[in-house]
Amino acid sequence: MYGRPLYKAYRELRVTLTIVPFPTDLSASLDLAEKALRTRLAPGEKLEDFWPEVSSGITAGRLTGGLLREDRETLGVATWQPAGPFGAAVRLLYLEPPRADVVGYRAALDAVSRAAGPFAFATGQLAGLSEEEEASLFRERGFAPFGRSEMAFPAARPVPVEATPSGVILRPVVAGDEPELARLHERAYWNHLDRYLATEDADPARDADRQLREYFAGRFGEVLSPGSSAVEVDGSIVAAVIATLRRPDALIIDVMSDPAHRRMGFARLALTDSVRALRERGETKIVLNVTEGNEPAVRLYSRVGFVRTIGPTREWYDSRRLKVEQPRTLAR
Repeated sequence: MYGRPLYKAYRELRVTLTIVPFPTDLSASLDLAEKALRTRLAPGEKLEDFWPEVSSGITAGRLTGGLLREDRETLGVATWQPAGPFGAAVRLLYLEPPRADVVGYRAALDAVSRAAGPFAFATGQLAGLSEEEEASLFRERGFAPFGRSEMAFPAARPVPVEATPSGVILRPVVAGDEPELARLHERAYWNHLDRYLATEDADPARDADRQLREYFAGRFGEVLSPGSSAVEVDGSIVAAVIATLRRPDALIIDVMSDPAHRRMGFARLALTDSVRALRERGETKIVLNVTEGNEPAVRLYSRVGFVRTIGPTREWYDSRRLKVEQPRTLAR
């Protein structure tokens, strides 16, 4: 549906943008970054939840990126996370009118690529572009769409009751589970977009080991036990939920199940047990994040009782560099 025809009128146009450091014009950097952030906020997100980190990052030199310029004229701003094993992640991209068009953003993406190297992820909701223009721009570069949403378990909702099947053990996750959970994590996220979103090591086994170490080291908050649950079958963990404490929320950071044991209700059993344990600890705000298009996960969370509270975001991933089987890409 989208593709090269949209660019027919622009083929002969050439725009070259360069990126200059934020301190070149700190006032313009802050002004444009705020406009960029406002543009990309997903439904339910608030500027004040993100602006302090962005503004302090620019001021203190922690944020990677800069002002987009043509000759000496400032046209916009870009920020990105430094390249991981599959490429960088463009977090803010914004052009001021009248340069906020397909040609301008094509030049802006080229400038980011020259400065950051190949990028695997990019933000959507580009100011000045229609959804169709944005989709054509990214699809020409081999990108496919995805989104992320926050879901919460309503404080007044009763926790569903799930019976534990005969021969199945349902128990809290403990620190000694880390090695087995790493192998479960590796199997659960194989060729899944969610794997790439947090990857720091291209080797899936090493990266799974890293992620589980970081969970238990408290990178995302204290791992709660009770509150994190594991399901065992024949002495092996086949599903698990990891929950952490990040005030004011209890944050479920991982729901994983072995592909060989899916559609048997084990992930649902672990999730409902986690929610029950969190409630018993006195936690009233329980949230998790989900990749839109991951229909099995969305169905699971909805059936347990979670509802979307923020999102979805509009984002893009390089489908030529990231070989993703799930989730199915979103239609545009």
